[in-house]
Amino acid sequence: MNTNLVRFVCRAKVHVDGRRSAAPALGSPVTIHDGAWAYCAAGSRAGHEWEAIEPVSLTELKLIGAFRTREAAPEDSRS
Repeated sequence: MNTNLVRFVCRAKVHVDGRRSAAPALGSPVTIHDGAWAYCAAGSRAGHEWEAIEPVSLTELKLIGAFRTREAAPEDSRS
């Protein structure tokens, strides 16, 4: 692993819906996928649907929201 930036986010509906219900993460939200850091807010060990994202720090990812793409964040904030 060459950086500390997150490069994948889990978009599995069951993990996203579970996160929105304010359920606590089952495990660590950070794991490794294809040799890079990956983030699943549900903390699930399996059943992921990984989406590549622009590399971002874990702190920034939590600030902008793990369930929006970085490109969508500004547009969403205007509504």
